[in-house]
Amino acid sequence: MASRKNRSRKQNGRSPRKAADWRPRLQQRWDALVAWMHAHRWYSLVASFVMLFSLSVLGGYWIAERLDLKEGATLARETLEEMKRSPPSANEPAPRYARIEDLPGLPKYTEAQPDEARTTLEDKPRVTKPQQLAAATSTAATWRRNALPFADLNGRPLVAIVIDDVGLDRPRSKRAWELAGPLTMSFLPYAKDLAEQARAARAHNKELMLHLPMEPNGRQDPGPGALLVSLSDAELRQRTLVALDSFDGYAGVNNHMGSRFTAFRPGMETVLRQFKARGLMFLDSRTTAQSVGDQLGQEIGLPTIVRHVFLDDDESIDAVRRKLADTEAVARRQGFVIAIGHPHEATLQALTEWLPTLQGKGMTLAPATAVLRKRNGWD
Repeated sequence: MASRKNRSRKQNGRSPRKAADWRPRLQQRWDALVAWMHAHRWYSLVASFVMLFSLSVLGGYWIAERLDLKEGATLARETLEEMKRSPPSANEPAPRYARIEDLPGLPKYTEAQPDEARTTLEDKPRVTKPQQLAAATSTAATWRRNALPFADLNGRPLVAIVIDDVGLDRPRSKRAWELAGPLTMSFLPYAKDLAEQARAARAHNKELMLHLPMEPNGRQDPGPGALLVSLSDAELRQRTLVALDSFDGYAGVNNHMGSRFTAFRPGMETVLRQFKARGLMFLDSRTTAQSVGDQLGQEIGLPTIVRHVFLDDDESIDAVRRKLADTEAVARRQGFVIAIGHPHEATLQALTEWLPTLQGKGMTLAPATAVLRKRNGWD
């Protein structure tokens, strides 16, 4: 019995000593570190400064990233709320306006820049690089799936008419998509009842595009959610994502305004790569001669095409008729043409008169994707 007690005391006596063994060793190491730092104080100061600086830089990057993501999410929510305002009450008659610029709350703007004439452009078929051809001609690409069917690429010269700013002035937008033939309707992402309007346009055999607001030169307001050169990459991606998700069924994107942003290569690359990831095409509206959209799209393997004629910088009907004559001339010279107009009264009236005459003039009305295929030699 006594031996068990003795063993128990020895065992109990050893435990506290073992538990306390680490403390003297830790104290000795700390004392040695303090003594070394005291003896080498300059080295210690430099090492401490480098360590604190490194930690502050890493911490700053981490905090900035968190704030950037939070700000981007807030921006997306605000943009969605603004773009998805409730429509007017069904009991209230929808107001009618003489011009799209008369809509209350719509930013007052003109896409034409006072210091820059938007001339008619010449174009020609081009040879696509093999790596671009594989990505651009895939039958799984979104622009292929959503393209309006069109077979006769190599017959008569092709004329594509793209109507921008569709969706805001609903009565005039409806008149635009009720025009005869396979025109292309480009919808602004902040229009009300966007999905319903897009379905109605498609039901009238119209090809659909997204009209993405981008920053212009001067003081014109491109509208909510516009892409600006001052935005970070995260904000550009977020705003582009919100616009791309505003409706579906469209084959591609063209820029709304954008004479400043389309000349900004870093921002354009961020945005065009999002288009490529979704399998879309890009129509460069060429609101400035300095636009990098078409060239950059070719470099990254994105299907692109450019605008050749603007129909209604001058909204008088005689001016629109002259631009339609220019459209015919370009189509005869190069075999295809893209002309962009807007749902203005003069434009709608001139197109109503002109569209039935195309066939007799030896030309064929076509969707924008057909001109894209012809320009690039894609079947």
